[in-house]
Amino acid sequence: MKKLPWGIIMGVCAMLVFFLTVGTIAVYMLLNGVAAQTNDTASFFGEWYQVLMFVFDIVFALGFAGSLTMFILREKADRAEEAA
Repeated sequence: MKKLPWGIIMGVCAMLVFFLTVGTIAVYMLLNGVAAQTNDTASFFGEWYQVLMFVFDIVFALGFAGSLTMFILREKADRAEEAA
């Protein structure tokens, strides 16, 4: 676990969380605009791809939190090893 590049994994997860969140909101706004023009309603989880995007968003957010934790723990262990 010490040799894994936690900083890179953390950065990739952060970018994916950002773009998936923006994409989920943009799709909802687009579908809501279409629904308003057709006198219909739109739900946040109305389509399968909206649910899939939300699930991936949660998974990568957890990946970000986990890799951030591992990055901090590795840095703390490296500093303790240097001090000893």
